[in-house]
Amino acid sequence: MTRPRWALAAALALASCSPPPAAPPTAPVGASAPVAPPAAAPVEVAVTVDDLPLHGPDFAGVDRVAIADRLLAAFRAHRLPPVYGFVNGKKVDEHPESRAVLEHWRAAGQPLGNHTYSHVSLTDSAVADYLADLEKGEAVLRALQPDEATWRFFRYPFLFEGDTLEKREAVRRYLTEHRYTIAEVSLDGDDWAWNAPFARCTDRHDTPALAELRRGYVQTHVDELRYIREATRLLAGRPVKQVLLLHVGAADADAIEELLTAYEHEGVRWIDLPTALADPFYAEDPHRPWRAGAAFPYAIARARGVKLPPSPKRPAEDKLETTCR
Repeated sequence: MTRPRWALAAALALASCSPPPAAPPTAPVGASAPVAPPAAAPVEVAVTVDDLPLHGPDFAGVDRVAIADRLLAAFRAHRLPPVYGFVNGKKVDEHPESRAVLEHWRAAGQPLGNHTYSHVSLTDSAVADYLADLEKGEAVLRALQPDEATWRFFRYPFLFEGDTLEKREAVRRYLTEHRYTIAEVSLDGDDWAWNAPFARCTDRHDTPALAELRRGYVQTHVDELRYIREATRLLAGRPVKQVLLLHVGAADADAIEELLTAYEHEGVRWIDLPTALADPFYAEDPHRPWRAGAAFPYAIARARGVKLPPSPKRPAEDKLETTCR
C-alpha cells in the first residue's frame, strides 16, 4: 500500500503532460473507460502486485481468493510473464484462510516477494526493528517458494525508503548483503485509493457508481503511463522499461481486464520484473532521504534537481472519500 501522491506531486511542482488529441477507437464490449490509439513506439511494462494475501476493506460477500483468481485470470488471458506478488506474512497469521490466495498465486506460476511481515513504515521505525520485521516476513516465502533467489525481491511498504540518510543507507546495505533486489516502482496510479469506495459502493449495490470508479481507475493509470514514459525519457534520454504497482484489492480485480487492454492500446509490451529492473535507469541511487514515498522517477528527478513537466490531474482524494457515503 502507498500513501497519497497528490501533495507530493504538488511539492515537486510536477504536474501532467497532455496527450495529443485523437479520436478513440471503438471500446471493447462492456468497457467503460476510454481507450486511446496505440502509441507511436512500444513501451515495456512489468506488472507487480502488493499486499498479498489481502488488501482493502471487507464488504458483504467479499471473497479474497476470488479477487486473486480474477487478477490471475486476466494475467493469463493477456499472456503476461510472471507477475511478482509482494507478501505481508502477518496477514496470513491473522487470517489463516488467506493462505489460499498465496497458494493460488504459486499454482498459477507467479512468484512471491518480500513486503515485510507487518507492512511496517521505515519512517516510523528504528532500523533494527524494521529489519527484524523484514526477516520475519521471510517465513511464509520459504514455505511456499523454496528457491530463495526467486523471493529475494523487496518492495518497501508505502515506498518509504528512509527519512534519514542513515536509515536509508543502513537498510540498503542490509539488502545488498542479503542478496535482495529492490523492487522499485515507476508507475503508481494510487490504485489503493479506489478499494475503500469500491467496498462501500458494492455494499450499496450502486452499479453506476462502481462503473464510474472503474472508469476513473483505468483513466488515471493510462494518464500516469503517458506521463511517466515521457518523464523517464526526459531523465534517461531514451525509452525506459517501466514497473507498474497494483494491489490485490477488489477494485483492482474489477478493473484489471480493462486496464490491461487500455495499456496494450497504448503500445505496452509485457515483461517481467527482473527484466524491467535490469534497465540501467534503476541502477542510479538517488542517495537522498525522503520522509514521503515516491515512485522512482520522481525520486531521481528530485535528487538531480530536475523539474519535470506538469503531472496528470487525478481524482481528488476527498471525492473518492465521499463516494457512496
